[in-house]
Amino acid sequence: MRFLHFRLVGPAIVGIALFIAAMATFPYYGVKRIDAEARRSQEMLVERNISLWISDVEFSLTAWTIWDEAIAKLDNTFDADWTDRNIGASLIGTSRTRSVAVLNSQNTIIYSRTDDTVKNGPFFVRGPTSMVQDAADLLRNIRSREHQPKKTGIPSPLATSRIEVIGDEAVLLSVSLFQPDFGTSKPKGERAPVLITAMPIGGTLQDFFGKRFLLDDAQISPLPAVAPDRARAEIAVGAGGEIEVLSWLPPTPASDVLWQSSPLILTVGLVLAAGAVAMIRITQTTAKMLVNRERQMWHAATHDFLTGLANRSLLNSEFMALAERGTFSVVCLDLDGFKAVNDAHGHAVGDELLKVVASRLRAGVRTEDKLFRLGGDEFAIMVPGLSATQAADMCRHLSSSLSGKMKLSGCEVSIGASFGISEVTVNSPGCEVALKSADAALYCAKSAGRGSVVLDANMGVDQFDSYPLKAVG
Repeated sequence: MRFLHFRLVGPAIVGIALFIAAMATFPYYGVKRIDAEARRSQEMLVERNISLWISDVEFSLTAWTIWDEAIAKLDNTFDADWTDRNIGASLIGTSRTRSVAVLNSQNTIIYSRTDDTVKNGPFFVRGPTSMVQDAADLLRNIRSREHQPKKTGIPSPLATSRIEVIGDEAVLLSVSLFQPDFGTSKPKGERAPVLITAMPIGGTLQDFFGKRFLLDDAQISPLPAVAPDRARAEIAVGAGGEIEVLSWLPPTPASDVLWQSSPLILTVGLVLAAGAVAMIRITQTTAKMLVNRERQMWHAATHDFLTGLANRSLLNSEFMALAERGTFSVVCLDLDGFKAVNDAHGHAVGDELLKVVASRLRAGVRTEDKLFRLGGDEFAIMVPGLSATQAADMCRHLSSSLSGKMKLSGCEVSIGASFGISEVTVNSPGCEVALKSADAALYCAKSAGRGSVVLDANMGVDQFDSYPLKAVG
């Protein structure tokens, strides 16, 4: 804070002195430099936030793309009914995706579906073939990385995306590779099927990102039309392949200070001391405003905007901090029955349900425990200072809390939750491995039945159930 304050007030004080010495040109360069650095800092934050938002969307698609049964039903022996029910209808019904296309190993469309609510929109009315053609560059990128060396165990998502603008409609176009998770089914050829999805971005792009990132006078336009004095971030591609740019009025802290100080500069010969004091007070306010804005944008980048819980970007740093303190447990949990609520009552009720779940999770954990929303209806908890057995007891209490009836807008619903636990010791490999172990245990818990709690098999094949207890086979 003090360093930022010094950088803001320093050029202004120097400007006063140079004005007295008839060298008024020097402050201009200091003001421009500080404003340019403030502008670039905000541009980098916006670009990073957009990248994180797209990464969250791509990760949410892994529930459909990293799946042994998808390989069996799409590649080994194509099952049209299964594909429509478990890919098309499921994606459109439980996410904001509104158009789906599945390509085989020859990049030929074997299945497509578009939601009726958007089929007449400028992007979707062109049909799935045009959507696949738009995604040609993304598809080539995925195919070029398909055979790169992969880590053992559950594979990492292989996906890429871009925003495309057709007329007044903007969509997030994503291409994801289908991969087996536990290897019970594998692609029969050299290449696996590919999923292409299109997710409409509600409202205009400038409203969507401008409000999300607190931008002043946000606008969308081709790159050549952006004025030089506006901050910018390349975010989309137009119908003709032209770059679409999000631009906004950048913060100008030094210029604001200089402008606010102009009355003092004119009378500096008589009241230099008083003018300097007033300048410092003004810049303190400006510095606080900038720090608060940066904190708000950092919070938006590292926390889920719906539930307020930490998102995936904080997983590794929190994991490393807890690992330095000793043994702890990592819990992955998935809601049982969330899809049914979403299907029956709509996304608005689904979002309200997630907020209630987050509130109950906060109430059910200790202050030192770390809560995360991984995406969709998946959450994670890092539990320091408890053994895996104690963590399992905590999970049973959480399961009991989450299974209680929830009064939402116009309805009352009941859900459950399944839990997978992985214990992290001094010699554990790292955050990604611990999450995959907990996720594998969660997979077993989902198979065991609603509300199950399962410990990672690597810890001795101990298995627990939530209340009431059930045997996990």
